[in-house]
Amino acid sequence: MIMHDILMIPIALAQAINEEVEKETLMNEEAILERLRSLQLKLQDNQISEDEYEDSEAILIENLKTVRKSKKGVHTNVPK
Repeated sequence: MIMHDILMIPIALAQAINEEVEKETLMNEEAILERLRSLQLKLQDNQISEDEYEDSEAILIENLKTVRKSKKGVHTNVPK
């Protein structure tokens, strides 16, 4: 029984790490989406040019894709 408990520690640790990464990823995703909304408002209010908008939007979308791809990877690498 003790050996079983010892073997369960790495699994519990991996699950705890996975949960923290998921929380951080979700916060990052929401932050990027908020920046995209803010960027759209700045464009609508003529605070930035179309070129500035497109450049910033492209970067934010790439960041969002990276976060979402990372999020998918987290789900597939944790033992159950």
